Amino acid sequence: MIDEDVPEPIDEEVRAELSLIYTKANDALLFVKAQQWWTVGSTLAVFMGLLVIAKLVGAKAGYVSALTGLIILMTCACVFMLVIYQFWQHNELARIHAVATHFSATFQKIHAIKSPTEGNFHRYTLLAFMIVVVILGAVITYMGLDQLPRWPR
Repeated sequence: MIDEDVPEPIDEEVRAELSLIYTKANDALLFVKAQQWWTVGSTLAVFMGLLVIAKLVGAKAGYVSALTGLIILMTCACVFMLVIYQFWQHNELARIHAVATHFSATFQKIHAIKSPTEGNFHRYTLLAFMIVVVILGAVITYMGLDQLPRWPR
């Protein structure tokens, strides 16, 4: 006989509560992942909008300096939010793993197909990619602003 951790039997009320917690944590996890991508996309869209507005309005030297400061501020805020969302994901995953230990051995085997280490590697690789994309967007926007003719010089 294989030595497996067999969870203690739980009654239906506790099972329903655990299922609710598991479902809510999964929903929150999907929401926060979507928020991360939305944050990246909307930040890049705002960068593009700033560049278009600067081109249409005409770039005074002070205006370009203000936009440069805004780009730096937005980049820092976006990176901060991405990291906060990453911590939120970590908390929801901890909740999911805690609840999963009370379910059947079959559930736990299926749940363990992707190891936590592999999942962390994927999550942090994507986080690094998102941060790099936002920083590149900021650099490209700054370079675009720098190319605009300014008056007075």
